[in-house]
Amino acid sequence: FQLATAGDDGTIKIWDLRRRRPSASIPAHTNLITQLKFAHSSSSQNGEFLTSSSFDGTGKVWSTRDWKLLTSLQGHEGKVMGIDVLDGPSCGVVTCGFDKTLKLWQ
Repeated sequence: FQLATAGDDGTIKIWDLRRRRPSASIPAHTNLITQLKFAHSSSSQNGEFLTSSSFDGTGKVWSTRDWKLLTSLQGHEGKVMGIDVLDGPSCGVVTCGFDKTLKLWQ
């Protein structure tokens, strides 16, 4: 079992809940991280992944197998306030920004 935490230093920490200690540290963003979300896509070859959004203006998708960056989502004018995953026939990622826009990434 794993838990992901983040803060204003731009680092994501992955915690092993059985051992009660961090199992990975990811230098993910250059500014405060606003949201994290684990997701599983039945239509994706990558299986499970972690998404993150940040004040640095990006959303990112990470592999849960090795914590490598799968893709970086850039397009907002300023801070990215949230991120979520759409599953099903129209799978993708949606981000919302401080620029008052929603963006759908496929």
